[in-house]
Amino acid sequence: MFPPGPWRPTLVHAILGRPLPPSGSTETAVERGWSVIARLGIGLQPPRRVLTGKQARIRWWHRIFSLALLLAIVVLVGLAFASLTAILIVAAGFLLEQAIG
Repeated sequence: MFPPGPWRPTLVHAILGRPLPPSGSTETAVERGWSVIARLGIGLQPPRRVLTGKQARIRWWHRIFSLALLLAIVVLVGLAFASLTAILIVAAGFLLEQAIG
């Protein structure tokens, strides 16, 4: 389909060049080094090697962080609904007073 050459698209080369998908040992993206900006968490970070099988476990601090984040989201959404309800009640009371008086 595409003749060999330096202009050959990388994605097409990856698809047409291998009959099977790459295994974890052929992944080259995880072998890239981390720049100073990536180490500070500011820039783009290279992908981390994915653990599979029995080593694939969620760390305890990930669970606690997720629970704290979920609770924070629930509290913030609850506060937003409560504030909206209070504003509607106050506005309805004000409009009722204006309509009566």
